[in-house]
Amino acid sequence: MADEAADDLRTPQLGEAVAVLADFLGAEPLTAAITSLERSLVGRPASQIGDLAAARGINPDLMVAALTVRESLGRLNDLIHAAGIVLALPHLLDDGEEIVVRPSLAAGNDPRRPFDLETDRRVAEFKLARWPGADAMRKRQTFKDLVMLAADRTGRRAELFVVGPEPGRFLRTSRATAAWALDRAPHARRVFEESFGSLDVSVAQFTERHAGHVQVTDLREVLPPTSTYATESSSSDSAAPATAAPPPGSRCTSAWSAG
Repeated sequence: MADEAADDLRTPQLGEAVAVLADFLGAEPLTAAITSLERSLVGRPASQIGDLAAARGINPDLMVAALTVRESLGRLNDLIHAAGIVLALPHLLDDGEEIVVRPSLAAGNDPRRPFDLETDRRVAEFKLARWPGADAMRKRQTFKDLVMLAADRTGRRAELFVVGPEPGRFLRTSRATAAWALDRAPHARRVFEESFGSLDVSVAQFTERHAGHVQVTDLREVLPPTSTYATESSSSDSAAPATAAPPPGSRCTSAWSAG
């Protein structure tokens, strides 16, 4: 019996596992599915839970498939970050511009390489996630990158590349304090205090006073259309300082619309 159970829970090939997950996730948005399941479990006797789970498509195969995909694709964010930067570079670099430090392509910076990209003309950070709504961590990370770029004293152009209008809007308008935004980034806090003083300023105040020279650019506006998914984005004048007013929207198609 134990051997039969083990056979039932054999580790699937990655392709099989992805297909199982795709079937489940394609039936209903995950958040809605989990919310519905939570409500259905209230007051349900144990004798009915197995049938309920089966009816919702939750079975051992799904669990094993999810574990397989997570183990195989656990560094998917690194792949997105690396591919996004490499695909963007031909459209960003000027003629004759050279990368002078090994790029930091994986998500998260190597302390020896403080920026994702360093050339003889610029330092740059890339944030390739869209902001769906609950974005506290993304806000903190984006502000941290802005601080580090603003603190650079090499005289090179400083740029922060993002996806969508939300990051720039946050940096221009947020009343959250720098202390809050950097409360989980001790190194960036030290850099902030050494370079700019008190953390008791809002994100918007810092952006206006100290980071006006950092260009915040929506990558969807500098890359060519590469998919058929239409998305609203800003005009081609997106490489404006973070303090600039957002340009009027225009329609384009871009792979970045998928986040």
